[in-house]
Amino acid sequence: MKEQHAFHRGLEDIMEGYWMAYEQRDIDKMFSYHPKNREILIIGTGKEEVFDTLEEYRKGLERDFAQSEKVEIEIKNFTADSSGNVAWVFLNHFAKVTVKGKEHKLITRYTAVLEFMITRYTAVLEFIEGKWYIVQSHLSFPPEEQKEGESFPVK
Repeated sequence: MKEQHAFHRGLEDIMEGYWMAYEQRDIDKMFSYHPKNREILIIGTGKEEVFDTLEEYRKGLERDFAQSEKVEIEIKNFTADSSGNVAWVFLNHFAKVTVKGKEHKLITRYTAVLEFMITRYTAVLEFIEGKWYIVQSHLSFPPEEQKEGESFPVK
């Protein structure tokens, strides 16, 4: 049980470090959590935000940082598991973003009282040469138009 707790805490530390680097706009630090010279898959919230190389992902991050002054992220609901040299994580972000001097949040039935936008984030990590690296991730927002109990966000 102690080993599982330590493993879980280690993956949570990786996620906290990764998203702290995002808050600090430190792309090089973020990239230290991804393997070099390996295929990756990073999916963001925008339709076009599907990156399969670090250079493409760098351009997406540079755009994020150019279009905002500040991002604050709090990690909630972290869970993780693994099999062999592969691990997967899930977490929610409670986040605020400042754009053109104004703080924004996504107002949904989930966040109206929290003053944060909520994202859902999953990642797959691979243990390579003694270190866990993020090789795939997906970030999404729950659609406001999809009401509780509905399977699809249609009207």
